[in-house]
Amino acid sequence: MQYIFINPVVDKMYNKEELNDVLQKNGYERVDVTVDWHGIVKEKYKSALDEATLPLLDRRCPLAIEEAKKQIKDKTAEVPAIEPILIHCAMELATRETLKGKKKIITTPCESLASHGNQLQLQDTVFVSWKEFLKTLDANLVVKENALEESPIPLGYFDSLEAKTASLSGKETIEEYFSNERYKDKDLVEMLYCNGGCNNGDGVLIDET
Repeated sequence: MQYIFINPVVDKMYNKEELNDVLQKNGYERVDVTVDWHGIVKEKYKSALDEATLPLLDRRCPLAIEEAKKQIKDKTAEVPAIEPILIHCAMELATRETLKGKKKIITTPCESLASHGNQLQLQDTVFVSWKEFLKTLDANLVVKENALEESPIPLGYFDSLEAKTASLSGKETIEEYFSNERYKDKDLVEMLYCNGGCNNGDGVLIDET
């Protein structure tokens, strides 16, 4: 038996009971986290904002950070050492006493987050995009998929913080925003590389059944 964590994007794409049944028939047991990492990560950003002297860049999307860094030519913004929520979830599972020595698969909505996660080399933990994971399942077991119109963690995640924020999605938007140095009067810039959010990531199947 292998253990699998389903990321929030995929979780909302399928009927949970049907998905769990398919996973079990393929030798996987679904696991979840017990800690409110959404709230903790937001608090980490709040603390980082209190100490920051430069605009902060939301680190949840590796590709977005890469694109922003291409446009920032001097030390005028800061990327906080705060891992994405999904990575925090994986860290909890990797260190859970009851799962030690057992293989854990963390599904991601995009290839870049899977790559980032694997670079951390968490104990007995492998990150794989949902699209790639599906290729390993019994082809005769099909679960109907529902395309999402919005990411489970959409832009506006930091709106509750008392800060001047900007919300961006899409490669071209991020490139234009940073090349014109529009970030300099903000406290925090949140970014998603895929237009509209992670529900359009290259690691999930959109508009397919």
